[in-house]
Amino acid sequence: MQNKKYPKLLNDYLNFSKYEISEIDKKLIEKNKIQWITNKLFRKKFRKTKIYKNTYVDILSKVELSVKQNTPVYFTILFGGYKHFWNCSYPNIDWAELFNLKFMSEFVAPILAVHKPGVILDYASEDIIITKMNNYPKQSLDEYADSFQNLINYYSKKIPKNFQINYIRTGEKYDSKLLFDKINEKLTDSKKEWNKLTNTEKKVNLKRSNRSFMFKGEIDYSDLDEAEKNKLIEKSKQIENLFYEIEDELINGYYHEGTHIPLVLSWGLSDENFDRWLTLGSVSSSAVDFWIGRGILEIRNNKLIPRIVSRNQYKKIKKKLLKLEINLSLGENFKYLEILEEQLKFNK
Repeated sequence: MQNKKYPKLLNDYLNFSKYEISEIDKKLIEKNKIQWITNKLFRKKFRKTKIYKNTYVDILSKVELSVKQNTPVYFTILFGGYKHFWNCSYPNIDWAELFNLKFMSEFVAPILAVHKPGVILDYASEDIIITKMNNYPKQSLDEYADSFQNLINYYSKKIPKNFQINYIRTGEKYDSKLLFDKINEKLTDSKKEWNKLTNTEKKVNLKRSNRSFMFKGEIDYSDLDEAEKNKLIEKSKQIENLFYEIEDELINGYYHEGTHIPLVLSWGLSDENFDRWLTLGSVSSSAVDFWIGRGILEIRNNKLIPRIVSRNQYKKIKKKLLKLEINLSLGENFKYLEILEEQLKFNK
Protein backbone atom coordinates (compact mmCIF):
# COMPACT_ATOMS: atom_id res chain seq x y z
CA MET A 1 0.00 0.00 0.00
CA GLN A 2 1.44 3.35 -1.02
CA ASN A 3 1.15 6.56 1.01
CA LYS A 4 -0.85 8.19 -1.78
CA LYS A 5 -3.68 5.76 -1.03
CA TYR A 6 -4.04 6.84 2.58
CA PRO A 7 -6.07 10.03 1.98
CA LYS A 8 -8.71 8.13 -0.01
CA LEU A 9 -8.88 5.35 2.57
CA LEU A 10 -9.17 7.94 5.33
CA ASN A 11 -11.99 9.72 3.53
CA ASP A 12 -13.79 6.41 3.04
CA TYR A 13 -13.37 5.67 6.74
CA LEU A 14 -14.74 9.06 7.82
CA ASN A 15 -17.89 8.68 5.74
CA PHE A 16 -20.90 7.41 7.64
CA SER A 17 -21.14 3.62 7.73
CA LYS A 18 -24.75 2.54 7.44
CA TYR A 19 -25.71 -0.46 9.54
CA GLU A 20 -26.78 -3.32 7.28
CA ILE A 21 -29.75 -5.25 8.64
CA SER A 22 -29.15 -9.00 8.32
CA GLU A 23 -31.80 -11.69 8.03
CA ILE A 24 -31.14 -12.64 11.65
CA ASP A 25 -31.55 -8.98 12.64
CA LYS A 26 -34.91 -8.83 10.84
CA LYS A 27 -36.24 -11.80 12.81
CA LEU A 28 -35.02 -10.40 16.13
CA ILE A 29 -36.43 -6.93 15.38
CA GLU A 30 -39.78 -8.43 14.46
CA LYS A 31 -39.78 -10.41 17.70
CA ASN A 32 -38.73 -7.51 19.97
CA LYS A 33 -37.41 -4.29 18.43
CA ILE A 34 -36.77 -2.63 21.82
CA GLN A 35 -34.69 -5.59 23.04
CA TRP A 36 -32.73 -5.64 19.78
CA ILE A 37 -31.86 -1.93 19.99
CA THR A 38 -30.81 -2.25 23.62
CA ASN A 39 -28.59 -5.24 22.95
CA LYS A 40 -26.83 -3.31 20.18
CA LEU A 41 -25.83 -0.64 22.70
CA PHE A 42 -23.80 -3.21 24.66
CA ARG A 43 -21.64 -4.42 21.78
CA LYS A 44 -18.13 -5.42 22.91
CA LYS A 45 -16.50 -3.15 20.34
CA PHE A 46 -17.76 -0.11 22.24
CA ARG A 47 -18.15 -0.85 25.96
CA LYS A 48 -15.21 -1.05 28.38
CA THR A 49 -16.85 -2.79 31.35
CA LYS A 50 -19.00 -5.82 31.95
CA ILE A 51 -22.76 -5.47 31.57
CA TYR A 52 -24.29 -4.51 34.91
CA LYS A 53 -27.90 -5.54 35.45
CA ASN A 54 -29.04 -2.11 36.70
CA THR A 55 -27.40 -0.42 33.69
CA TYR A 56 -29.06 -2.77 31.25
CA VAL A 57 -32.49 -2.41 32.85
CA ASP A 58 -32.19 1.40 32.93
CA ILE A 59 -31.22 1.62 29.26
CA LEU A 60 -33.85 -0.91 28.21
CA SER A 61 -36.58 1.15 29.90
CA LYS A 62 -35.37 4.38 28.23
CA VAL A 63 -35.20 2.79 24.79
CA GLU A 64 -38.70 1.41 25.35
CA LEU A 65 -40.00 4.86 26.29
CA SER A 66 -38.34 6.48 23.26
CA VAL A 67 -39.79 3.88 20.89
CA LYS A 68 -43.28 4.10 22.38
CA GLN A 69 -43.24 7.91 22.31
CA ASN A 70 -41.74 7.86 18.80
CA THR A 71 -38.96 10.22 19.91
CA PRO A 72 -35.19 10.06 19.33
CA VAL A 73 -33.08 7.86 21.58
CA TYR A 74 -31.18 10.45 23.60
CA PHE A 75 -27.55 10.10 24.74
CA THR A 76 -25.47 12.47 26.87
CA ILE A 77 -21.73 11.83 26.75
CA LEU A 78 -19.99 13.53 29.69
CA PHE A 79 -16.49 14.91 29.12
CA GLY A 80 -14.06 17.58 30.29
CA GLY A 81 -14.55 20.15 27.53
CA TYR A 82 -10.90 21.10 27.03
CA LYS A 83 -7.78 19.87 25.24
CA HIS A 84 -5.04 18.77 27.61
CA PHE A 85 -2.14 21.21 27.64
CA TRP A 86 0.48 18.51 26.95
CA ASN A 87 -0.85 18.19 23.42
CA CYS A 88 0.62 20.39 20.69
CA SER A 89 -2.93 20.85 19.37
CA TYR A 90 -3.91 22.66 22.61
CA PRO A 91 -6.23 24.51 23.03
CA ASN A 92 -8.13 23.17 20.01
CA ILE A 93 -9.42 19.77 18.94
CA ASP A 94 -7.40 17.34 16.84
CA TRP A 95 -8.03 14.02 15.09
CA ALA A 96 -8.95 12.38 18.40
CA GLU A 97 -12.26 14.25 18.51
CA LEU A 98 -13.00 13.45 14.86
CA PHE A 99 -12.23 9.77 15.40
CA ASN A 100 -14.57 9.75 18.39
CA LEU A 101 -17.39 11.29 16.33
CA LYS A 102 -16.94 8.50 13.78
CA PHE A 103 -16.89 5.91 16.57
CA MET A 104 -20.09 7.27 18.09
CA SER A 105 -21.81 7.28 14.69
CA GLU A 106 -20.98 3.55 14.45
CA PHE A 107 -22.31 3.07 17.98
CA VAL A 108 -25.74 4.50 17.13
CA ALA A 109 -25.93 3.26 13.51
CA PRO A 110 -28.25 0.31 14.31
CA ILE A 111 -30.77 2.66 15.95
CA LEU A 112 -30.69 5.03 12.97
CA ALA A 113 -31.44 2.09 10.69
CA VAL A 114 -34.60 0.92 12.47
CA HIS A 115 -35.94 3.88 14.49
CA LYS A 116 -37.15 6.69 12.23
CA PRO A 117 -36.89 9.49 14.89
CA GLY A 118 -33.23 8.47 15.19
CA VAL A 119 -30.78 9.66 17.80
CA ILE A 120 -29.75 12.80 19.63
CA LEU A 121 -26.20 12.83 20.99
CA ASP A 122 -25.15 15.63 23.33
CA TYR A 123 -21.46 16.15 24.01
CA ALA A 124 -21.97 17.51 27.52
CA SER A 125 -18.91 19.63 28.32
CA GLU A 126 -18.28 20.22 32.03
CA ASP A 127 -15.82 23.03 31.28
CA ILE A 128 -17.57 25.36 33.75
CA ILE A 129 -15.34 23.99 36.54
CA ILE A 130 -12.04 23.53 34.67
CA THR A 131 -10.58 26.99 35.33
CA LYS A 132 -11.30 26.85 39.07
CA MET A 133 -10.34 23.19 39.35
CA ASN A 134 -7.36 22.80 36.99
CA ASN A 135 -6.37 26.43 36.25
CA TYR A 136 -7.04 26.31 32.49
CA PRO A 137 -7.44 29.80 31.01
CA LYS A 138 -11.07 30.60 30.31
CA GLN A 139 -10.12 31.68 26.79
CA SER A 140 -8.66 28.25 26.01
CA LEU A 141 -11.96 26.60 26.99
CA ASP A 142 -13.89 28.95 24.71
CA GLU A 143 -11.51 28.18 21.84
CA TYR A 144 -11.93 24.46 22.39
CA ALA A 145 -15.73 24.77 22.42
CA ASP A 146 -15.66 26.77 19.17
CA SER A 147 -13.37 24.27 17.46
CA PHE A 148 -15.52 21.34 18.58
CA GLN A 149 -18.67 23.04 17.32
CA ASN A 150 -16.96 23.61 13.96
CA LEU A 151 -16.14 19.90 13.89
CA ILE A 152 -19.76 18.97 14.58
CA ASN A 153 -20.90 21.31 11.78
CA TYR A 154 -18.42 19.61 9.43
CA TYR A 155 -19.24 16.06 10.46
CA SER A 156 -23.02 16.58 10.49
CA LYS A 157 -22.88 16.83 6.70
CA LYS A 158 -21.75 13.19 6.58
CA ILE A 159 -24.46 11.64 8.77
CA PRO A 160 -28.16 10.78 8.26
CA LYS A 161 -30.77 13.45 8.90
CA ASN A 162 -32.19 11.50 11.85
CA PHE A 163 -28.88 11.83 13.75
CA GLN A 164 -28.44 15.12 15.63
CA ILE A 165 -25.19 15.97 17.42
CA ASN A 166 -25.00 18.89 19.87
CA TYR A 167 -22.24 20.55 21.86
CA ILE A 168 -23.63 21.48 25.29
CA ARG A 169 -21.76 23.52 27.90
CA THR A 170 -23.49 22.24 31.02
CA GLY A 171 -22.73 25.39 33.03
CA GLU A 172 -25.26 27.22 30.86
CA LYS A 173 -28.04 24.96 32.18
CA TYR A 174 -27.99 26.37 35.71
CA ASP A 175 -26.87 29.31 37.85
CA SER A 176 -23.07 29.01 37.68
CA LYS A 177 -22.62 31.64 40.40
CA LEU A 178 -24.66 29.46 42.75
CA LEU A 179 -22.42 26.53 41.86
CA PHE A 180 -19.25 28.39 42.82
CA ASP A 181 -20.83 29.87 45.96
CA LYS A 182 -21.80 26.40 47.16
CA ILE A 183 -18.33 25.02 46.38
CA ASN A 184 -16.67 27.82 48.34
CA GLU A 185 -19.04 27.25 51.27
CA LYS A 186 -18.18 23.57 51.48
CA LEU A 187 -14.42 23.71 50.80
CA THR A 188 -13.43 23.97 54.48
CA ASP A 189 -15.42 20.89 55.46
CA SER A 190 -14.15 19.09 52.37
CA LYS A 191 -10.56 19.79 53.43
CA LYS A 192 -11.26 18.35 56.89
CA GLU A 193 -12.64 15.16 55.35
CA TRP A 194 -9.66 15.01 53.01
CA ASN A 195 -7.22 15.16 55.92
CA LYS A 196 -8.85 12.06 57.42
CA LEU A 197 -7.71 9.97 54.46
CA THR A 198 -4.57 7.86 54.67
CA ASN A 199 -1.58 8.76 52.51
CA THR A 200 -2.34 5.76 50.30
CA GLU A 201 -5.95 6.86 49.82
CA LYS A 202 -4.81 10.38 49.00
CA LYS A 203 -2.32 9.09 46.44
CA VAL A 204 -5.02 7.07 44.65
CA ASN A 205 -7.42 10.03 44.67
CA LEU A 206 -4.81 12.41 43.28
CA LYS A 207 -3.71 10.27 40.35
CA ARG A 208 -5.84 12.14 37.80
CA SER A 209 -5.46 15.57 39.42
CA ASN A 210 -1.66 15.33 39.26
CA ARG A 211 -1.85 14.92 35.49
CA SER A 212 -4.54 17.54 34.94
CA PHE A 213 -3.49 20.65 36.84
CA MET A 214 -2.05 23.44 34.65
CA PHE A 215 0.46 25.33 36.78
CA LYS A 216 1.06 28.01 34.15
CA GLY A 217 -2.52 28.74 33.19
CA GLU A 218 -5.17 31.28 34.21
CA ILE A 219 -2.84 32.04 37.14
CA ASP A 220 0.90 31.39 36.95
CA TYR A 221 1.83 28.99 39.75
CA SER A 222 4.97 27.68 38.08
CA ASP A 223 7.33 29.30 40.63
CA LEU A 224 5.75 27.58 43.63
CA ASP A 225 7.75 24.96 45.50
CA GLU A 226 6.73 21.29 45.52
CA ALA A 227 4.83 21.48 48.80
CA GLU A 228 2.75 24.45 47.64
CA LYS A 229 2.01 22.73 44.32
CA ASN A 230 0.85 19.62 46.18
CA LYS A 231 -1.59 21.74 48.18
CA LEU A 232 -3.03 23.13 44.93
CA ILE A 233 -3.48 19.63 43.55
CA GLU A 234 -5.21 18.48 46.74
CA LYS A 235 -7.53 21.47 46.55
CA SER A 236 -8.19 20.67 42.89
CA LYS A 237 -9.37 17.19 43.84
CA GLN A 238 -11.59 18.54 46.62
CA ILE A 239 -13.16 20.99 44.15
CA GLU A 240 -13.74 18.16 41.69
CA ASN A 241 -15.55 16.05 44.30
CA LEU A 242 -17.73 18.99 45.33
CA PHE A 243 -18.48 19.87 41.72
CA TYR A 244 -19.97 16.45 40.95
CA GLU A 245 -22.04 16.57 44.12
CA ILE A 246 -23.35 20.12 43.68
CA GLU A 247 -23.84 20.10 39.91
CA ASP A 248 -26.04 17.03 40.27
CA GLU A 249 -28.31 19.10 42.53
CA LEU A 250 -28.46 22.02 40.08
CA ILE A 251 -28.76 20.37 36.68
CA ASN A 252 -32.20 18.81 37.24
CA GLY A 253 -31.32 15.31 36.07
CA TYR A 254 -30.23 16.41 32.58
CA TYR A 255 -27.69 13.59 32.29
CA HIS A 256 -29.93 10.68 33.19
CA GLU A 257 -33.59 11.62 33.75
CA GLY A 258 -36.44 10.83 31.36
CA THR A 259 -35.12 9.14 28.23
CA HIS A 260 -31.56 10.49 28.59
CA ILE A 261 -28.92 7.74 28.59
CA PRO A 262 -25.62 8.90 30.15
CA LEU A 263 -22.35 7.76 28.58
CA VAL A 264 -18.90 8.09 30.12
CA LEU A 265 -15.36 7.22 29.07
CA SER A 266 -12.39 6.47 31.37
CA TRP A 267 -14.12 7.99 34.43
CA GLY A 268 -16.60 5.12 34.17
CA LEU A 269 -13.83 2.68 35.06
CA SER A 270 -13.27 4.36 38.43
CA ASP A 271 -14.93 3.71 41.78
CA GLU A 272 -16.68 7.08 41.38
CA ASN A 273 -19.04 5.60 38.78
CA PHE A 274 -21.47 4.52 41.51
CA ASP A 275 -24.48 4.24 39.20
CA ARG A 276 -22.57 2.15 36.64
CA TRP A 277 -23.26 4.49 33.73
CA LEU A 278 -22.44 2.85 30.41
CA THR A 279 -18.69 3.16 29.86
CA LEU A 280 -17.32 3.37 26.32
CA GLY A 281 -13.90 3.72 24.76
CA SER A 282 -12.88 6.80 22.80
CA VAL A 283 -12.45 4.53 19.78
CA SER A 284 -12.54 0.75 19.57
CA SER A 285 -8.78 0.43 19.98
CA SER A 286 -8.22 3.12 22.65
CA ALA A 287 -9.52 3.90 26.13
CA VAL A 288 -7.60 7.21 26.43
CA ASP A 289 -10.11 10.07 26.65
CA PHE A 290 -10.29 11.94 23.34
CA TRP A 291 -9.84 15.38 24.98
CA ILE A 292 -6.78 14.13 26.89
CA GLY A 293 -5.10 12.14 24.14
CA ARG A 294 -3.85 12.73 20.61
CA GLY A 295 -5.34 11.16 17.50
CA ILE A 296 -3.00 9.23 15.21
CA LEU A 297 -3.55 6.60 12.54
CA GLU A 298 -2.09 3.13 12.75
CA ILE A 299 -1.68 1.11 9.55
CA ARG A 300 -2.19 -2.55 10.38
CA ASN A 301 -2.40 -5.23 7.69
CA ASN A 302 -3.29 -2.58 5.10
CA LYS A 303 -6.13 -1.31 7.29
CA LEU A 304 -6.51 2.08 8.95
CA ILE A 305 -6.83 1.82 12.73
CA PRO A 306 -7.65 5.13 14.48
CA ARG A 307 -5.83 5.40 17.79
CA ILE A 308 -5.91 7.92 20.63
CA VAL A 309 -2.65 7.93 22.55
CA SER A 310 -1.65 9.37 25.90
CA ARG A 311 1.28 11.70 26.51
CA ASN A 312 3.62 8.85 27.51
CA GLN A 313 2.52 6.67 24.61
CA TYR A 314 3.05 9.52 22.18
CA LYS A 315 6.58 10.13 23.46
CA LYS A 316 7.48 6.48 22.81
CA ILE A 317 6.35 6.51 19.17
CA LYS A 318 6.88 10.14 18.14
CA LYS A 319 10.10 9.48 16.18
CA LYS A 320 8.41 6.70 14.19
CA LEU A 321 5.44 8.78 13.09
CA LEU A 322 5.06 9.95 9.49
CA LYS A 323 3.20 13.12 8.59
CA LEU A 324 0.56 12.70 5.93
CA GLU A 325 -0.76 15.91 4.36
CA ILE A 326 -4.56 16.03 4.56
CA ASN A 327 -5.60 19.65 5.08
CA LEU A 328 -9.22 19.28 6.14
CA SER A 329 -11.11 22.55 6.49
CA LEU A 330 -10.92 22.36 10.29
CA GLY A 331 -7.90 24.49 11.09
CA GLU A 332 -4.18 24.02 11.72
CA ASN A 333 -4.50 20.70 13.55
CA PHE A 334 -6.00 19.03 10.48
CA LYS A 335 -3.44 20.03 7.88
CA TYR A 336 -1.66 16.73 8.44
CA LEU A 337 -2.24 13.42 10.17
CA GLU A 338 0.42 11.44 11.99
CA ILE A 339 0.55 7.79 10.96
CA LEU A 340 2.44 4.73 12.14
CA GLU A 341 3.02 1.95 9.63
CA GLU A 342 3.11 -0.82 12.21
CA GLN A 343 1.02 -2.12 15.09
CA LEU A 344 1.21 -0.14 18.30
CA LYS A 345 2.37 -2.14 21.28
CA PHE A 346 2.70 -0.64 24.74
CA ASN A 347 3.92 -2.45 27.82
CA LYS A 348 1.43 -2.20 30.69
